[in-house]
Amino acid sequence: MECHPAQEIINKLLAAENVLLLTHQRPDGDALGSTFGMKEFLRSNGVAAEVLIPDGALPRRYTRMFTGYLSQVTAAELDKFDCILALDCANPERLGSGEDFNAADLRKRNFLCIDHHEGNSLSAVSSWISPQSGSTCQMVMEIIDMLDMPTTMAGATFLLTGMMTDTGCFCFSNTTGSALRAAALAVDNGANVELIANEIFFSKPLNQLNFEAALVERALRTACGGKFAYACITPELLDEFNFDLREDEGLIDILRGLEGVVIAMLVHRRADGWRVSLRSKDSRYPVRPVALQFNGGGHDLAAGCTIDVPEFKDLEEKIIPVIEKLFAE
Repeated sequence: MECHPAQEIINKLLAAENVLLLTHQRPDGDALGSTFGMKEFLRSNGVAAEVLIPDGALPRRYTRMFTGYLSQVTAAELDKFDCILALDCANPERLGSGEDFNAADLRKRNFLCIDHHEGNSLSAVSSWISPQSGSTCQMVMEIIDMLDMPTTMAGATFLLTGMMTDTGCFCFSNTTGSALRAAALAVDNGANVELIANEIFFSKPLNQLNFEAALVERALRTACGGKFAYACITPELLDEFNFDLREDEGLIDILRGLEGVVIAMLVHRRADGWRVSLRSKDSRYPVRPVALQFNGGGHDLAAGCTIDVPEFKDLEEKIIPVIEKLFAE
């Protein structure tokens, strides 16, 4: 029988005594679902495991579901972990390891990676990279199914959370048959669909609704004959509605959901430049190549980059011609 591409990782994890689980900075549903889901699976099978979230601050929608994690691990404390597994992290710059160690330090150890991003550059000692998978949670669920080993209802719920968020509740083009089969396996293992729906999708606070309305009313712009919609989140808008940018997951889908729009862009200012999020709803117009032109990355239909220019108008002058060229091609 052909060996599973993750077999080496599986062997190392199940032989370990203590595993540290990492993901990317500003974790989303797939990042949290895959790390906490893997923690439940390992603990169910006699392997001690901990999740590290360095800044300790999760988006509000995830705070009640995802609890019990480490907010710091020092370089000296790494010695107690005989395996370190990064999940859903595509590059060393975004690894949520904190300030005490980085990916280069981990490569000298038993450093493993499971991820679904094309162009993964983490360079772990052992990796399973599967860009055709809809989410990293899907990949973890497939491992659990292949091994036919137990996990908990909580673990299945964590994994289904990531599958639902990364596929847009199975509306995006990464919703393949294998993605749906993995979701069914999570439900068969006790995943609480109602809990996920209510906590993640149906619990939006009023200030966020008001912020979203103001974003569309005041900041929405279009180009390329209405096929490109974009908006800039200003500090004034954030202050007026007391909106925390940690809650921006899914915000760009408001722009993507407009009739006639094919590509959407959401931008906000950071210390290192303008953070650009890009989404496409047509595989003929992938945004990953756009992000790559500005040293970013991601998926064909969901990508991002940082562009360091003085003003928002300077960013518009840089990116709109690239989008126009994409539509022309």
